[in-house]
Amino acid sequence: MVCAVAAARADAVDVLVEQYLDTSNGNAVAALRHAISDALQDAVECRQRLEAAERAASRGFTRQMPMPRMTGTASQ
Repeated sequence: MVCAVAAARADAVDVLVEQYLDTSNGNAVAALRHAISDALQDAVECRQRLEAAERAASRGFTRQMPMPRMTGTASQ
């Protein structure tokens, strides 16, 4: 199973390499720069979505959190 996943990943990487090389007219340096730029942009977008989800979860938690009851046990 691990070998099949690794092989599929390697195939996907090869496809991406070919696509980046094609779009940069075979210039390996330009293809690498474009791939890195795309990866960094994806990482930034992923981080922004994660932060937005964390904020939404935090707001949902605080809205649904019950207020503590004051029982008056301290004065007894």
